[in-house]
Amino acid sequence: MIRRCPQCGATGDDVYGFCIKCGYEFPKIPKDKNACPLCGYPNPDEADFCVKCGTPLLFKSQFEGAHNAIKPIVIKREIGQEKQISSAPTSKFIIYLGYILAILGSIISLIIAVYLITRKDPAARKHGYLQLAIIVLYIIIIAALYSAGAIPPEIIAQYQQLLAGNFTSV
Repeated sequence: MIRRCPQCGATGDDVYGFCIKCGYEFPKIPKDKNACPLCGYPNPDEADFCVKCGTPLLFKSQFEGAHNAIKPIVIKREIGQEKQISSAPTSKFIIYLGYILAILGSIISLIIAVYLITRKDPAARKHGYLQLAIIVLYIIIIAALYSAGAIPPEIIAQYQQLLAGNFTSV
């Protein structure tokens, strides 16, 4: 509650119980039945929440120490009426294309996976992460085979020439 100090005339919030300019102690205001249990602000009788701080007034008996029955807050939610997020047909096509290219080991699948990860749709994100995991798994398998000697370095050099469009040595 905003109060004006009778000594210095300054206005201030009654949180501290005294004037913050001159130190004058304000007289105590008797609490009414609908005063906020947290900040003490007097609220209208029809208020369910404190007008000043937003504390639920349904629980004021809990703050006062009384053990009356407290009305529970019930949130009704109908199951089955939830709005389901579905992917658009174009993004389903992109998801399928990403899986096909990831399984085939294409570099384009990495671009599609990153694209899907950046979408707001949680289903598209999940598929993007799965496609990225497939790509990383392929990279790990190729690195393990290369380090074990199962893949000779000449094949990797030929693949790099193939990617560059140089078909003369193939």
